Amino acid sequence: MRLDISEILHRVGKNIPYDLDETPIVDEDIECVEPITGRLAFTNAGSTLIIKGNAETCLALSCGRCSEYFDAPVKLSVDEQFELQYSGGGLRQAQQIDVIEDDENPIANKLFQGHIFDLTEMLRQYLLVEIPVRPLPACDKEGRCSHCHRLPEEILAPYQETHEDENAINPAFARLAEYMQESESEEV
Repeated sequence: MRLDISEILHRVGKNIPYDLDETPIVDEDIECVEPITGRLAFTNAGSTLIIKGNAETCLALSCGRCSEYFDAPVKLSVDEQFELQYSGGGLRQAQQIDVIEDDENPIANKLFQGHIFDLTEMLRQYLLVEIPVRPLPACDKEGRCSHCHRLPEEILAPYQETHEDENAINPAFARLAEYMQESESEEV
């Protein structure tokens, strides 16, 4: 959703609350299974546009253990500040107000196009940050996955190599081991 925030930008001290009820975001990185709800407040603090509030939704995530999809509730705490730059404003000219965005991430989409704020993009960025690296669904008392009902050891067992001799030298480093043993014997 795109919001026209020109009223906020032109009145210092203006505070406008906004109730969120956004459609679920679905793209290659995120899949919301519920609408995004919450409340944000937009405030013009003179030289800064402040956006604060909370939002929540539910994401479809792939389990880090068994790869089954599960629904994970997510709560967001939004706290953003954008510098405002004023220009113009002579006798016959309206004052121009621009929102300055930091270009911290060059692949992130812009949040502002003039006085239009891209709320969906901001929420998408916040959700991306909240996705865990290795998502895990709720487990029962024994630590079993709520989807496949297996313990982590049972899931990882086929992929783990067994080492009969833990002191065995990796063949790739055999020559290095020989060299180190020769060096140690020469020093003694």
